[in-house]
Amino acid sequence: MQRKVLVATVAAAPLMAMALAAQAETVVNTARTTPIATGSAGTNGAADDVKIDTAGSIKLTASGALVTLNSNNKVANGGTLSTQGVNDSTGILINGGTSGTVTQTGTITLDEDYTPTDTDSDGDVDGAFALGSNRYGIRLAGPGAFTGDILATGGTITIEGNNSAGIKLDSALNGNLTSGGAIAVTGNNSYGVHVNAPVTGKVTVNGSVSVLGQNSTGVAIDNNINGAFVIQGAVTATGYRYTARPADKTVRDKLDADDLLQGGPAVRVAGSVTGGVLLDIRPADNDSTKTDEDGDGIEDANEGNAALAVYGSAPALLIGSDTGAINIGVIGTGDNAYGLRARGAIVANGVYDGITSTAIQLGGNTGQATNIANGALLETTMTSQAYEANANGVRVTAGANVPVIYNKGSITSYSVSEGEFDARGIVIEAGANVPSLRNGGVINSNVFGEKGSAYGVIDYSGGLTSIENTGSIIAAISPTDDADDKDDADTDPSNETITGKAVAIDVSRNTTGVTLTQNGIVSSDKTLPDADGDGVPDNAEPSIIGAIRFGSGADTFNVLNGAVIGDIAFGAGADTFRIDGGAAVIGAISDSDGQLDITIGKGSLGLTNAQTLNISNLNLGAESKLVFTADPTAGTHTQLVVSGAANITSGAQLGLRLTSLLTEETSYKVISAGSLTAGNFGQGLLDNAPYMYVATAKAAGNDVYLDVRRRTASEIGLARSGASAYDTLFGSLAGDKDVANLFLGINDKSTFLHNYNQLLPDQGEGMFATLQNINQQISAATAIRPDPGDRYGPDSIWVQEINGLVRREDGETLGTDTQAFGFVAGYEAMGDAGGALGVTLAYTALEEHDTVAQVGEQTTASIVQTGVYWRRSVGPWRFNLGGGAGYGWFESNRVLFLDLNGDGVTDEDRVTKADWGAVTANAFAGAAYEAKLGRYFLRPETRMDYTYLNESSHDEVGGGDVLDGAIGSRKWSNLSGDLGLVMGADFGREVWLRPEVRVGYRKTIAGSLADTVVTKKNGKYVLEAFDNRDGALTLGFALRAGTAMSYVALEGGAESTKRQKRYNVKLTGRTMF
Repeated sequence: MQRKVLVATVAAAPLMAMALAAQAETVVNTARTTPIATGSAGTNGAADDVKIDTAGSIKLTASGALVTLNSNNKVANGGTLSTQGVNDSTGILINGGTSGTVTQTGTITLDEDYTPTDTDSDGDVDGAFALGSNRYGIRLAGPGAFTGDILATGGTITIEGNNSAGIKLDSALNGNLTSGGAIAVTGNNSYGVHVNAPVTGKVTVNGSVSVLGQNSTGVAIDNNINGAFVIQGAVTATGYRYTARPADKTVRDKLDADDLLQGGPAVRVAGSVTGGVLLDIRPADNDSTKTDEDGDGIEDANEGNAALAVYGSAPALLIGSDTGAINIGVIGTGDNAYGLRARGAIVANGVYDGITSTAIQLGGNTGQATNIANGALLETTMTSQAYEANANGVRVTAGANVPVIYNKGSITSYSVSEGEFDARGIVIEAGANVPSLRNGGVINSNVFGEKGSAYGVIDYSGGLTSIENTGSIIAAISPTDDADDKDDADTDPSNETITGKAVAIDVSRNTTGVTLTQNGIVSSDKTLPDADGDGVPDNAEPSIIGAIRFGSGADTFNVLNGAVIGDIAFGAGADTFRIDGGAAVIGAISDSDGQLDITIGKGSLGLTNAQTLNISNLNLGAESKLVFTADPTAGTHTQLVVSGAANITSGAQLGLRLTSLLTEETSYKVISAGSLTAGNFGQGLLDNAPYMYVATAKAAGNDVYLDVRRRTASEIGLARSGASAYDTLFGSLAGDKDVANLFLGINDKSTFLHNYNQLLPDQGEGMFATLQNINQQISAATAIRPDPGDRYGPDSIWVQEINGLVRREDGETLGTDTQAFGFVAGYEAMGDAGGALGVTLAYTALEEHDTVAQVGEQTTASIVQTGVYWRRSVGPWRFNLGGGAGYGWFESNRVLFLDLNGDGVTDEDRVTKADWGAVTANAFAGAAYEAKLGRYFLRPETRMDYTYLNESSHDEVGGGDVLDGAIGSRKWSNLSGDLGLVMGADFGREVWLRPEVRVGYRKTIAGSLADTVVTKKNGKYVLEAFDNRDGALTLGFALRAGTAMSYVALEGGAESTKRQKRYNVKLTGRTMF
């Protein structure tokens, strides 16, 4: 029995020990002002785990560690650890040579009571960012390694102090390091996270880290990591007091040196990382039933996105050491197996003038080896911006070995500068080794200025031998001008002289040969827009925009999809240039030794250099297009001199681009070959030559010619007036290069006619027709009796609205729409014998737009007229006659919109203006007979109207030689007769209502319309008027109502003749006294 008890007791002892061990923990759950260490935290000074609970806190006023792990135990902080103004203090100190786990989810604040002030009264604060030093949130130090994990998975660490850190490893870590909370460090020479000793496990930064201070770095890996280094949070570093650039230069100039300190990188990797470097993002939600789709043990909803930002000259991400070689192993598998995989966002901003910006730097600054296994996969959104300094997207320095750079994200770099500073998307410096570049995303470099150059990709090492582009590579220069730019007196960027170069790809230092291939990726989604039907969606068509520079090796350029726009210099070597797959290339092609083979299958090549190009062979397929350039003014044109064979398959199309006016019929020799085999040329491209010209292709011997002549007015289909001006206007184009280029860029009839007709001045036909309409409305108003009866007696005054529209269609002259609005007032005295004498005063505003009028283009007139009239009734007969005179003030604006750079956006408005005067006169006479049929009546009537207009000569100015000209005086006259029948009815007596309708016929009897004589610097032309004398059907209505002393009326009418229609609606009122 005793033995059984003993056995039972011995057997239970381990279980009891395990239970006691699980419960052994010293908990701080109240405010404490003394430090604590695991080595003595337990009962009677025994070692124990330490936990600071959420209600617990430790606050010290003396140097040292608040919590020390100095035994093989655990530390967990969920409460608050703090000091203020205490140097040499540490929130959690981990001694080397121990083991355990450190967990941080609470608050660690080691700060000071210090706020910089504006000591020099210049409007910004001065002084250091921090005064104290040597403050650490979590620090591993001391001899030996710590075995276990440091898990700062949440909470906050706030440090104010120089030479300080949020988390710092000064001793080796046999385990994993995780920074998942928020770390903020203020002070010079400090760190957010500093790995200064080896780590055998994985280092993860999935929280936020921000540092402010000179030479301060967000996350620094300055020793080796045997696992992976993963960032999945925001890391920001700067030495600037203000990270937003003041727009006002005077504000920037006031900043002090302590406002402009340079910080360190957001992330620096200066040690080897066996498991590779990953900047990661939250996984996509592809399965709503799974909360951890990437299987990393963290719920996807709680994961962040890598976002690196640097404000200053340091790189946002630096991988490389200045003191020794480092090796970056592979992270990921399959297609994602690269030494560096960057996702998320990276921003580098120099902010202030003279500060270079770099988003990613691969390699150190002293030539030490940086070996990145399998290369770098970039899927990030990357931006680098600088002012009066270079901007680099990805910079690879001497000693770096990167087998491939594969960009699947976006790399944007831009420099805003008036100096010679460059924007570079990817720059490979001398001594670096990057043999291959793949781009499936966007590489975009832009210089906002005139002297700097933009490079999409530039290789100074000469070692880049393979480039594959399925995305976009763009280099551009955007001129700027403002008050700070002193090179001219204005702030117009369009007149700045650009000396910088826009180079998409520069591999000119290569001597062994480069293969550059552009291709598209066919999509399985056939619903996406695909205009060319090649299977590559329109928004995924690859492109290279900017110059391409090859070196002296045997280079191969395959353009198998998309577009290439820019000059291509092949240099020396046996080079091959192939275009196929519907690709299009536009630019100046050069080859220094004539060893260039050009093959165009299904695709097009537009040669923009009007020069001779020596090549070795030329092959044009049945679906090929080749466009040449000619400069008639300089007497130069593109000519391919082929030392070998030129083979042109039937259906191949040749085209022509003119950069200046061609005045004489010319035959251009565009191909001269050692041997020529040519089928029938396709005519499609030549039909799209500048529309002013007719071009045809022919082969003779071993040569190919393009014959070009000016298209005639009849071939264009110009109307009579436009045809008369054609030769003079064409001659005037020579005096205005911009307008000439506008027409040289037009290759279709409708666009040509639209722009050509804008060069013609208004012929005034619509204005005169509208003036006739006005006068006919006035004469009709004077013929109206005060009331439907035969009463006469008191005098009366009347007012009538003038409202009309005359619409003329295109024909022998340009069509127009002319509107008129105004009023005519009359006073008349009526006698007992049935007669009346009256006077009128009228004002009318006219506005005319021709059928090709642009916004702001119009002719206007203001006309004042006065007149007298007589009216008499004799039984059912009624007679009237009268006349008047007036004066008009005319103004015209004509507008021509110019697209100077071919981007489809108007760059300049040409406006020519004129003003002039005119005198006018009118006369009229009419008779009517009204027959009563009870309350109904019929009234046959006839009327004759005469209108005269004499416009003074005037000059159109302000639009340049092509638009401006002197317009001669114009005299117009028209005598017309009108026959009509009015049918109506009378209702009421004291208060009466009289509706009526009218049908009639009007015809011109005599008169003449004025021709428009235009005198320009280079000649004169006459625009003949279209004098239509065909009769016109007229329709009208009136609704009058009144009393013995007054009436009102609503009247309207329409008239239709060949290519012209007139409309009017008006209100009339009369009162008698």
